[in-house]
Amino acid sequence: MANPKGLQLIPSTGVLVLAVGAALLAAVLVNIYIGYAKSEYQMGSKTFLQLQEDVEKGAPMMDRHLRPILVPKPILSAFERAVKAEDKDGVVIGKRAPRKLHKGQILFYADFIQEVGEEGGLNPQKGYELFTIPISPDNALGRQLQPGSYVTVYGDFNVDPDPKKEDIRVLPVLSYVQVRALAGLTTAPEPGKAIAYDNIQVVVRESQVRQLLQIQKLLKFRRFTLTMAHTPEGSESKMEPEINKEVLALIEKTRLPVGAALPAP
Repeated sequence: MANPKGLQLIPSTGVLVLAVGAALLAAVLVNIYIGYAKSEYQMGSKTFLQLQEDVEKGAPMMDRHLRPILVPKPILSAFERAVKAEDKDGVVIGKRAPRKLHKGQILFYADFIQEVGEEGGLNPQKGYELFTIPISPDNALGRQLQPGSYVTVYGDFNVDPDPKKEDIRVLPVLSYVQVRALAGLTTAPEPGKAIAYDNIQVVVRESQVRQLLQIQKLLKFRRFTLTMAHTPEGSESKMEPEINKEVLALIEKTRLPVGAALPAP
């Protein structure tokens, strides 16, 4: 059948250009919308830890066992007690798996933070005492510091024999001592709960209490600082914290009695 006169079956160049342009614009708008929706969905999301392989009970946790997983804001409520990726080194790495853990499992704080209860925690054995160590709030390690953690305790001392001069040095006081309570709490604080991280409780021998009181009076700012220490393993776990001999020597040099008035800071 002949084409009626004036009927155009093939679109003109102008019409094709308009159609292609409209299609490209639609594709761009769709991509913009998808990007915006994705951004809105992920805004406020947090990263947690997930196992990427099985871990046998008692095996030490390592980096290779873990991978980060991003959880969007709408379902964060289900991950309130899950371990955040930022807490990996302080809470998980080096700790032993409390049971067999399986690939794909989300990790939770309760599995790796040792809760120190009253029995054996705030009720020391004969010959030992619970001692409160004041610490600098800006050096309290945030969420990484928990009851059950092991820390090294430092102090800043004037080692110059001339009392009119200063030679301030930071020296370790106690190494690998377990935190029995944090600001009086024997369990991990609830997520989001504000805690005054200005003191910890540790168990030391009765003979060390007097020494620690003397050491505290020698501190320039009357407070100690902390760093996280690894969790002792094997025979190391049975070792008791000892006071640094260099710090004990400072006590002997000053011969500051326990009941003496504190010098002005």
